[in-house]
Amino acid sequence: MPADGRSTVTVKGQLLDKAGHQSQWNAVVTLETTHGEFVGVDQSPSDAGFQVEAINGAFTATLRSSLQSGVSRIRATSNQLEAFAQFEMTTGLRPSGLLSGVVDLRLGARGTDFFDRFERFLPADRKNNLELNASAKVFGTTAIGEWLFTGAANSDRALNDNCAGQTTLFRNSGKDCDYTQYPTYGDSSKSEVVAPSSDHVFARLERTSHTLGAGTDYFMWGDYDTQEFSQSSQLFTATSRQLHGFKANYNLGNLQITALYGNNVEGFQRDTIAPDGTRGYYFLSRRFVQPGSEQVFVELEELNRPGTVLKRERLSPGTDYEIENDRGSLLFNNPVLRTEIDDAGNILTRRIVVTYQFEGEGGGSSLYAGRLRYHFSRELNQESWLGATYLLENRGSQHFELYGADAQWSFSKTGRIIAEYAHSNNGLDLAQPVSGNAYRVEIQASPFKNVTGRAFWRSTDVGFANNATTSFVPGQTRYGAEVKAQVVKNTALRFSYDHEDNFGVAPQVLTTFTDLISPGFTPTPGSRVDNSLTTITAGVEQRLGKGNLSLDWVRRDRTDRIANTNTTTDQLRARFTQQLAKNLDFHAGSDLTLSSDVDPIYPTRLTAGLDWRVHRDVTVSLNQSYLTGGQFKDSFLTSLDIKGQHKFSTGTTVSGLVSVLGDRSVAGRLGLNQGFTIAKGLKLDLNYEHVFSTAFKKTAAGTQFAQPFAVGSGASALGLTSGDSFSVGLSYTDNPDLEGNGSV
Repeated sequence: MPADGRSTVTVKGQLLDKAGHQSQWNAVVTLETTHGEFVGVDQSPSDAGFQVEAINGAFTATLRSSLQSGVSRIRATSNQLEAFAQFEMTTGLRPSGLLSGVVDLRLGARGTDFFDRFERFLPADRKNNLELNASAKVFGTTAIGEWLFTGAANSDRALNDNCAGQTTLFRNSGKDCDYTQYPTYGDSSKSEVVAPSSDHVFARLERTSHTLGAGTDYFMWGDYDTQEFSQSSQLFTATSRQLHGFKANYNLGNLQITALYGNNVEGFQRDTIAPDGTRGYYFLSRRFVQPGSEQVFVELEELNRPGTVLKRERLSPGTDYEIENDRGSLLFNNPVLRTEIDDAGNILTRRIVVTYQFEGEGGGSSLYAGRLRYHFSRELNQESWLGATYLLENRGSQHFELYGADAQWSFSKTGRIIAEYAHSNNGLDLAQPVSGNAYRVEIQASPFKNVTGRAFWRSTDVGFANNATTSFVPGQTRYGAEVKAQVVKNTALRFSYDHEDNFGVAPQVLTTFTDLISPGFTPTPGSRVDNSLTTITAGVEQRLGKGNLSLDWVRRDRTDRIANTNTTTDQLRARFTQQLAKNLDFHAGSDLTLSSDVDPIYPTRLTAGLDWRVHRDVTVSLNQSYLTGGQFKDSFLTSLDIKGQHKFSTGTTVSGLVSVLGDRSVAGRLGLNQGFTIAKGLKLDLNYEHVFSTAFKKTAAGTQFAQPFAVGSGASALGLTSGDSFSVGLSYTDNPDLEGNGSV
């Protein structure tokens, strides 16, 4: 459908049972789209996304197009089910052109123009001589054959200037007083920014590509993002930034060509912050952030396994957070908890990653980048391509260069191969330029029926750098494989191999005030690390009536070449569960060390307890554990755990875990997140989190310590801090003309 902001399309969906037939269930389905907006009745306006009710397993919704052409992706979720659909919004060619603007001629005393900038009104030099001024402001859009041209110009100020006198990247419609002015009030009219530019001119020439599914061909000058440089096959070569300048994207058959030029790029900074369970304020390492240049992400990684990011989510300004650019502070609309629990009950740590440009350094520098991508298949969920990327950032005598190649090959709906190579030359804020390579290969497949497997290899040199992508640890190599086979109905076999080498330089522990207020662009080098860990697991899982028995052999081989130590341990890990009642299970476990050496983190452990399923996805457990060996000497641990995480229909999220960790410490997390509707449009939110830890940890990548932020690639040194956080909030959203919220 055309991207004209008016056209609509009907989206239909079904809930399918195991056999692929439409179910007769009634459920609420959440819809999300990358372009456009859903119209109609939202079953739960206070929740994220658009909620639609599925009756007898079927649902429909109406999607209205946006003003941005391109391929749109729709995501539907309900309970544990998920599905995607894809369609294309074509360039909305106008049957007639549109041109509007004003030419202003003024003859009068200097410094007395009431409609001019405040800084020019009544100048300090008091020279108010008679003068003739001329200015012009114009906006136009028209079809030129199959192309659509959109342009804007303002001779007096930058197009993105707001009422505060700031020139921002990507002016937000309706956020500042300049953009809420509309000649008609009381109707449903709204304004959207279609010509963002941080200088005086915006121009864009675009069309829908002749290649089906290729999206939009365009040439533009103005503000833009770099989504073509951050595809699923890119990690080390990815670039995710907000820039201003020239950008072009063109498709020649299956070949996609993208080029960009960014002018007057300010100093670029990357900060990683450990949340404390509150909304903030969280302070960045730099002040005077260029408005609109920030990108805020939340990353989840394995506890005490730096460099293993499992999930990354980008947040939106206004919707998710507010930023005060002058003092470099973030305030989130919802509390950011320290931890999260995965489906297996493991603790994941949460990190706030912010990249931004700041005033005072780097002004006048430039950035050039290009990317070639050849598409072998554009079919949804089976995309395949081969790509190459080059990027160069110049800051006078300093420069940063990044180039590489990446590929993604999908050979089934569930199987694919990803390969990537990257090389960087970094001469920014360093006495001597450094360079390094990075490699990545991932394979996911189901080669036989009831058999699934995954293999990966990832390596980064010590000198490799890229601050505009997902977090990683320089000087780390990790590879492994895992396979699971359902051999018979009640029996499954599993095997996994994981190896990690750390050979980089750990960030130095910061203890002085000077280090804190002068963070730089890269972490201060500390001590060298040189260690490895190999983990081999082989086991069987057997269903016994209403019980389940699993038995695994685990071998861990730890080597620290600096301390000249080596520890090889063998453990027999057994788990048994038996259903005693409909919602009550008994479980017992044993981690029995078979070798003479004892692993410092995984001692011999005997556990027994009860699991009470208060809900399908939430289990409350009472456990008694006995630990012995290594740093644990006849230790007993009694724990009351809440394993898993679930959002109830009332908006409650309950999660928790107690975990025994290394370095003679116990760490864990108990959490409660409650949100429920008091009345229509009136919602109360409650949140509580307790994290306890007796010491900061020494990981394979170095020592973690308390710090307000970590710069560059120093996120591996951020420690998980203990503490309690509590929040309560009340919001009213039923009336679009009267909204309010408050929180503590």
